[in-house]
Amino acid sequence: MNMHHRILLITAFGLLCSSVQAQYANIDGKFRSHSTTLNLIPLDKHSGVIAATTTVVQGACSGTVAGVGRISGDELKFSPYVKTDKNGACIVTVLFDEKRNAAKVTADGCMAQSGASCGWEGDTLKRVK
Repeated sequence: MNMHHRILLITAFGLLCSSVQAQYANIDGKFRSHSTTLNLIPLDKHSGVIAATTTVVQGACSGTVAGVGRISGDELKFSPYVKTDKNGACIVTVLFDEKRNAAKVTADGCMAQSGASCGWEGDTLKRVK
């Protein structure tokens, strides 16, 4: 392999590594809406593993899910650390906007964590600066 090919290979590898790191950049922090909070802590920025906690409060009803998940593109999915319902799995999905300044949270099978009166669906959460 000549010197020109080596330089191209090293440059391509560097760009690939930086784009992978950029995929998981700007994911930590807090997001809020009037009824929902979301806290994110990257555990491994190279693989996209995230610790996440989300809480919803609607009147007298509230619920919290805390767990570990993985981000892929603009989507984070996580489940509770401790399963409370053996029949179904609670899965929280967070969809981020392109700049990761806003997010929408949905929860599937998480009634045991919040009750039937409230849920995570519908709110747009904004990043707290």
